[in-house]
Amino acid sequence: MSHNFKPGDLAMIIGATKLTDQIGVVCELVQFVRDGDEYQTPNNNLCQARLSAWIVVGDSVSGRYLERKTGKEVRTPGQALVSEKFLMPLRGDFAPEQQKSREVVL
Repeated sequence: MSHNFKPGDLAMIIGATKLTDQIGVVCELVQFVRDGDEYQTPNNNLCQARLSAWIVVGDSVSGRYLERKTGKEVRTPGQALVSEKFLMPLRGDFAPEQQKSREVVL
């Protein structure tokens, strides 16, 4: 399922395989990375994506990655890598449907 996301869009994290504490968190999409792409963490470490996903940021967002040099797992407050299937868009696309619902109720 493609939501036609683009950088700068707002989304809510609606699922997770490991970091389930992130479900319900609102985030901003920064960049889409494909499996094998390299990206930079907030503390300037270079990482390699293990899946195709969005880099997202937000005050309540927290991810984790493996440092390439040490193999140690590190939390990344403010940034995470989230699969598109676990993101729900938060934009005006829902307004027409909500309006139709109100018209039926009235």
